[in-house]
Amino acid sequence: MPHAVSVPLPPFEARLQAAKPPAVDRRSLRKGVTLFAAHFALYFATLGGALAPLPVAANILFAIANGVFIALLFIVGHDGAHGSLVPGRQLNLWIARFAFIPCVHSVSLWRVIHNKHHHGRTNLKGVDGVWAPMSKKEYDAAHPARRWLERVYRGPWGPLIYYYIAFWLHRVLLPLAPEVRGQWRRHVPDSIFVLTGFVLTLTGVMMTGTMLAPERSLWCVFLLGWAVPFALWNYLMALTTYLNHTHPSIAWFNDEALWNRYRGNVLGSAHVKMPINLVPLYTKVMAHTAHHVRPKIPVYVLPDAQAELKREYGNLVEYKLTLSEYKRIYCACKLFDFDRMCWTDFDGVPST
Repeated sequence: MPHAVSVPLPPFEARLQAAKPPAVDRRSLRKGVTLFAAHFALYFATLGGALAPLPVAANILFAIANGVFIALLFIVGHDGAHGSLVPGRQLNLWIARFAFIPCVHSVSLWRVIHNKHHHGRTNLKGVDGVWAPMSKKEYDAAHPARRWLERVYRGPWGPLIYYYIAFWLHRVLLPLAPEVRGQWRRHVPDSIFVLTGFVLTLTGVMMTGTMLAPERSLWCVFLLGWAVPFALWNYLMALTTYLNHTHPSIAWFNDEALWNRYRGNVLGSAHVKMPINLVPLYTKVMAHTAHHVRPKIPVYVLPDAQAELKREYGNLVEYKLTLSEYKRIYCACKLFDFDRMCWTDFDGVPST
């Protein structure tokens, strides 16, 4: 009987495997639960400010802050869905379920779309759907309305609408997208859970708003207590994922033979350095390369893990986020030429 042949890993794959620390040992029950409780408390506090009988300008500021805390709660839930926030699988999942109520996400759908597809094949078109770029051929063959939409997506205001249209309803709330439709039954319980939370949230917002400021219309209460915060959260989500995986130095792939974990996770993810550390949890999560290499690393350890990774590899994509840098990215990254492996403009002219 012939012996099984062990094929050696390519050098970069071997290094990735060897570099992984015992990430599970870096999870902290105290830190994870504190992050969850503190951000939920701040979410409710800012929601109360958005609905309180204050000048409308003050309500709007609180509504914006509430949208930020929806995004921060999402980060907590994101770690829970990875099993990296606290010790224990079930505790992580239940924290994720509750943290995902304000952003109206199903944990089971998120684990497929994000954990399995996005992390499993980062920047591989056809599997990873997060800001996957069109080729010139795809763009030219698309309906004029779809080409217009792609131009909006790839412009400065694209993140305002991208996540609503490309992801939220059919991919991470209801099992309607092709990649999750086949196993829709197993996603129904989490969808029902988060939809119930959504209905209770809206009901609580309307009741609290009319009780605190009875002179305001229901539309005003709805806008201040839900629509404005949710719109800001959607914008932050779309912008963050765009910055994480779209850059003149980051390549995409449409052939799995050319893709590998090193190209997808190490070279295909950016460490975005914030100009001001105004929101520490958000600053930590933007150490995104370390998260892709080691998804089990908790968010509160990511900066240290990023520093370790940089010492190991050196050639990481990292930049400080400024308006000029953001403009450079969206001006250069319109379409991707998968033959020449470069970004192009909408005319197919290489821009990187």
